[in-house]
Amino acid sequence: MKKIDISTILASAIHESKNQVGTLLYQLQSIKDVVSSDSGKQQVEKLEEGLKQLNDEWVEYLYLYKLASEGYELHCDFCSLDEFLDDQVFALTQSANAKKLELSYSTDDDLVAAFDERLLTAVVSTGVYNALRFAQSKIQISAQLSNGFLEIAIEDDGKGFDHKDLQEDELLFEANTGLGLYFAELSAKAHVKSEKEGYIEKGSSTYLGGAKLSIFLPQ
Repeated sequence: MKKIDISTILASAIHESKNQVGTLLYQLQSIKDVVSSDSGKQQVEKLEEGLKQLNDEWVEYLYLYKLASEGYELHCDFCSLDEFLDDQVFALTQSANAKKLELSYSTDDDLVAAFDERLLTAVVSTGVYNALRFAQSKIQISAQLSNGFLEIAIEDDGKGFDHKDLQEDELLFEANTGLGLYFAELSAKAHVKSEKEGYIEKGSSTYLGGAKLSIFLPQ
């Protein structure tokens, strides 16, 4: 009997599920247009945000499959970080508003760097969705150049990571993001320049006092 490539079957199933979620989102939009009460609209918006997050997770898992199987071809172009982060905040603000959280970004207006925009969009959304679970009031995405690397950081004002018990917090982080941390790490490592490889760091936010996830990409 021929060996079955279960990973390919799972990737195909995820792709089909993602398409189904897209259809449900379209149908939900039609329902929201005819709901009149505020409470009804809020319930529909909660369902919509849950489906959007699920859809983004499916995208993440498909990228993860391609990265792990070396089936993803990196496309690095020079991008304005101000425009890139503005797009991320615009796409994720509704999710933040649903939890009554402020989502903002900070970077130099003229900062330009090379990276795979599609891949980093998925990484940033993964980091923000994680921060949404722990932030008390604020989340900030930032970008800066640091020692030949572009650093994109997601910070929040939640409880943060307890360095006295890092293993416990690592489990907490991964339990709420699935394969999110692994996906971010593979995405960073896929960016290589002059033998320098991308990487991630997890620590404390000096700005907001909570957790901080940084993605470093060589430039």
